[in-house]
Amino acid sequence: MAAQHQHYVPKLLLRGFLSGDPERALKEQVHVLDLEAGKSFPTSIDNIMGERRFNEFWVDDDVLATIEPWTGRIESHLAPIIERIRSRKTLERTQEEIANLAFLMAFQFVRTKGMRLMPERIDAQLRRHVKRMGFDPAKVDGLMNLDEEGLKKEHIRHQVQNLEKYVEIMAEKEFFLMTPPDGRSFYIGDHPVVLHNEEPRTVHTGHLGIGAAYIQIYLPLSSDVLLCAYDKAVLGQMMKASDEARNKEVAGYALSKLIAGEISAAQMKQAIDAARDLDPVAAMIRAIRAGQPIAVGPEQVQCYNSLQAFFAHRFVIDPDDSFAVAHDMIGERKSVGQDEQADEPEDLAAKHFSETGVSMPAKPIAAKHGSKARPAQ
Repeated sequence: MAAQHQHYVPKLLLRGFLSGDPERALKEQVHVLDLEAGKSFPTSIDNIMGERRFNEFWVDDDVLATIEPWTGRIESHLAPIIERIRSRKTLERTQEEIANLAFLMAFQFVRTKGMRLMPERIDAQLRRHVKRMGFDPAKVDGLMNLDEEGLKKEHIRHQVQNLEKYVEIMAEKEFFLMTPPDGRSFYIGDHPVVLHNEEPRTVHTGHLGIGAAYIQIYLPLSSDVLLCAYDKAVLGQMMKASDEARNKEVAGYALSKLIAGEISAAQMKQAIDAARDLDPVAAMIRAIRAGQPIAVGPEQVQCYNSLQAFFAHRFVIDPDDSFAVAHDMIGERKSVGQDEQADEPEDLAAKHFSETGVSMPAKPIAAKHGSKARPAQ
């Protein structure tokens, strides 16, 4: 029997990013950019973001095992949830839905080619560090030195043994949706669960990991729906900053009018309450709690697409076949790769595939997410 092409980004997700050309869409074709070659091409979703026997491994010389049926059952369970969110562009915010969304994000985060190669990347950086110290890496205990089959076994073991923990971490987040403006589309990369943190990098903050403080996590479900999972402290911080700014401007002005005898105490309270009702951050929080999507502007779409291109292992899909942001990110990715070869390895997780992910030595160019975001009409 011919070896099967097994996806690490499932076709049920890829169907949300079919070509904008109706004829190609009927054939389930997508527009793909190879970030290494810098070239784009159309292809069927059957052929992309997967590999022959990706989910199979040799137990010994005679026994070939697979987790493909396991991944298929998970995808079948999640498919109707994804389809409902795509069509309605709302969340129900029930405990069952949150559990399913956490499972979706956790499973997609851990199953990709990029995640499989993470130990190899960490090992290569450690070996460079050992060489700079004047030692022979071949004589140093503790380095992994995994071949392709070893990486595959380690990755599959990690998925099966640790998925539940990833789900628990994801379930603690605040889930909501974003939608782009007319004429703009979200990308999807081959490592589509991407991380962003706007906090300054310190010992305790600014880290990229699914359990990190103030983390923002994104998974595009279609060209016009982005699933977001924020550390709940992010929204709390946004509300606090908004309240402080409003109190400084509106309350301060109203108080001066009260002192001057131009308005009454009741009128002052009315002015402050009206300002609170009109506050865009408060409106966004209300929309999130109602399960409604947040409409974002072109700058934010560019930011989220840059994250897809930055974190991708090799391929990114743009339904519009433009790839403007992705082409810009090719140089950024090369720069980060060069920095990694020069950096000390302490930024990497001490334990590969850690529960909270791994740190990145740089983050993509990104606009502030809070600007121009509003509840969708």
